Amino acid sequence: MLSVISTAALHGLDAVAVNVETDITNGLPVFHIVGLADVGVKEARERIRSAVVNSGCRMPTARIIINMSPADVRKRGTHLDLPMAMGILADTGQILAEETRGCVFIGELSLDGTIRRVNGILPMLLQMERLGFRSAVIPQGNRREAGLVRGIDLYPASHLREVIDHFNLAAPLPRIGKDERQFPDGEEPGGPDFVDVRGQEYAKRAIVIAAAGGHGLLMTGSPSTGKTMLAERIPSILPRMNYEEILEVTRIYSVAGLLDEKLPYIMVRPFRSPHHSITPASLVGGGAVPVPGEITLADKGVLFLDEFGEFDRGTIDMLRQPLENRKIEISRLSERFVFPADFLLVAAANPCRCGYYGDEEHECRCTASEIERYRSRISGPIMDRIDLHITLRNVRYRELTGGTSVTSAHMRKQVERARRIQEERFRGTDVQRNGQLDSRTAEQFIRFDEEAQSRLGMLYDTYALNPRTFLKIRKVARTIADLEGAVQVRWEHIAEAVQYREEPPGRRSTVTETVSSAGEQAGKGKRRGGAEGWTE
Repeated sequence: MLSVISTAALHGLDAVAVNVETDITNGLPVFHIVGLADVGVKEARERIRSAVVNSGCRMPTARIIINMSPADVRKRGTHLDLPMAMGILADTGQILAEETRGCVFIGELSLDGTIRRVNGILPMLLQMERLGFRSAVIPQGNRREAGLVRGIDLYPASHLREVIDHFNLAAPLPRIGKDERQFPDGEEPGGPDFVDVRGQEYAKRAIVIAAAGGHGLLMTGSPSTGKTMLAERIPSILPRMNYEEILEVTRIYSVAGLLDEKLPYIMVRPFRSPHHSITPASLVGGGAVPVPGEITLADKGVLFLDEFGEFDRGTIDMLRQPLENRKIEISRLSERFVFPADFLLVAAANPCRCGYYGDEEHECRCTASEIERYRSRISGPIMDRIDLHITLRNVRYRELTGGTSVTSAHMRKQVERARRIQEERFRGTDVQRNGQLDSRTAEQFIRFDEEAQSRLGMLYDTYALNPRTFLKIRKVARTIADLEGAVQVRWEHIAEAVQYREEPPGRRSTVTETVSSAGEQAGKGKRRGGAEGWTE
């Protein structure tokens, strides 16, 4: 007799359906697992033996062969324990085999038969749902996480004995139907609030633009100017996550093993801040069996790289592809893994090694060559991929003590309004935010008024802007126009956008000087000190 049990195998953040075929015949008592199973799966033999016996069933003293098909897909993970045990029980007639058809089995077994929670259950159930499966036996510890899958009836179990009784029609497992579950919406962003930040209105304006259009942001400034304080508050102005975003981010954290019963799914946008000593594999993902890196864990959220100039240059250069494509591809022999990386990059750096180049109150101790060498740690291609560059100054006493500061809720309203405009503009396309536009789609979606069109052409020709810089300016200008609710991009929007391309202190570009007065007019009323300076 041959039994077939349905389960799934993880492949990166995705999964493939797997049939666990069990054949028990007369012969020497051996237990073989075939079908490209890794060492961890083969170690399950002893767990299964003990779990079956300790659940009140008998383990056959015969030749047991378990094949996992398709045989060309690598099988990894302890979640295959339960389907293999069920295959043995079905083949020996200890459960009703016909009752297992159409049901998915996922779970790790302990020696006493307890079913333990596993990582990656969400992508596995999503794949089995797409294939038409409508019921699944899962660990009790994965109950809430698995509840995000809308189309499958769940049967959580704590012990193998419970599963045996269920399929012998002796004691049914409690069923959690798809109509009995509450599917969550994203939670209101919490955490630190911008109301705590006095001064730095210019930086707050740039942060709103970055959040509204999905533009990368580099903040340069001497120590104690508030770079980290500002960055930590950016998640508080991002829109709430929708169901699809919750599903994608939770899927990542499920595979990475960062969920538990107290944190069954991710409801707020991630904020990841790795140390500058991070390795390339930890940043972008990797390993013998690739796992998500920090850029994937920051998907739909913020990746904050503090002390940007202290990161290894080779490590930072690995961000080129993710910043362009919003994903990272990792190859291992015959396997290829694709991880999402749709994050908002926020970086903070000192202007030099000592940190005080260009500071009005402290003298810089670095030589010209040391300053240049420090800046060169960040490559030109990476700098070109960051849309907004701002310099932070020390906060004056009158800014620290006078007036009120704008709240995160107020800033978030601006961001949400601009995002709604972009959502309508890009409906039916792969583009979601202005920061994702390329040269082709920018021509299609960015419209200028007559004055802006003529002066932008003059700006490009006179100062020899390169195509990438030209594209960045247009994208940022489009976001500024969206924040004002303008249908067409005007010259003042372009002028303000050019200002956010300024160099670190002491190296202000000629282009920036040309349009600075127009940019100041564009920003007037939006970033002067105090909450009263922010338009609704």
